[in-house]
Amino acid sequence: MPQPRPPPRISQTFTAKKAEILSILGRSDDDYSDSSPKGSVDEQIKDLIDEINAYDGLVTTSSCAGRVAVFVEGPKSKGHEQAGSDETGNDQFEPEGRDDGRSGNLTATTISTSPGGKGGGRWLYVSHDPITGPHHDKGNAADTGSFTQLFNLSPSPENSHPDGLNDPTLSLRLIHLSFSPLILHIHCATLQHARPLLAAAINAGFRESGVQSLRILDDPEHGVMVAVRTAGLSFETTVGVVGGYGPEQEVMQSVVSEDYLAMCVNVVNERFAWNVERRERFRTELRRAMDREGFGQTQDGWEDKEARRARKRQEGLARQKREPGAAAASRVAEEQESRDDLDDGLGALGID
Repeated sequence: MPQPRPPPRISQTFTAKKAEILSILGRSDDDYSDSSPKGSVDEQIKDLIDEINAYDGLVTTSSCAGRVAVFVEGPKSKGHEQAGSDETGNDQFEPEGRDDGRSGNLTATTISTSPGGKGGGRWLYVSHDPITGPHHDKGNAADTGSFTQLFNLSPSPENSHPDGLNDPTLSLRLIHLSFSPLILHIHCATLQHARPLLAAAINAGFRESGVQSLRILDDPEHGVMVAVRTAGLSFETTVGVVGGYGPEQEVMQSVVSEDYLAMCVNVVNERFAWNVERRERFRTELRRAMDREGFGQTQDGWEDKEARRARKRQEGLARQKREPGAAAASRVAEEQESRDDLDDGLGALGID
């Protein structure tokens, strides 16, 4: 019988970094001086973040629960007028305060970024919750509540569009409506800690998850950064353009109908619901994967994978003798455990 594999050693460097991060997370939201959309953990995933950080070899370094935003592109310099993504995958025309890190709860107000900063655009609307429709007052004929107003846009005059909209020689600044799903960056002490985390993410549907660096192969103190993410739930569309002449006369002009915005809101809210389902699936998969690897046995000591399987098998046999129909349940559990094993591609990590 093979000897149980000892638990991986967690370096002092990782322990110190985790302690520093947890001390920052322990601050109240009022203690943050940064007015950008970064700072505290989103309320929607605080319990998930706490659960991840409860594992000795894991610590979250950035997170976003999922977000809907309406934002204005920053000014485009000559020779670089085509939109694209930088090496981090961030849209170069999004505002500097983009909250793909830790995020606070923003209201539907316009948020500007510093001049000359990354992107140089600004937010018109940001929320980490589904969009609630504009409230119409049926008794008030003058009520003009609309998604156009909610997103801080100016409605286009009937049968009219901003000047230069069809002029190919002009560089237009577009206004986008986008939905971004849950994203987590989790620092792992060792490859053994990264493996079940990555398996849980992929099994939960976060197919674009991966290891961002393998410097740990040369420097064991470095640790492993795992990104938990998916592109399948993302959504983006153009809803407006910046009109007017000069910064002081800028107009955030809508170029779509109210019905189109309402349709987009329905799509976004549906993506929010799917995002929650996938997030909870990840939570379940993470518990199962970490427990299977022995990292969940915090009270009774460490238990390696083979020992846990043997224990589960014995428990299943005993349960079959006591309970009618337990044999079928045991087979289902074994099939589930087999399904949760790492995909063959994860063997590239070089871990047995």
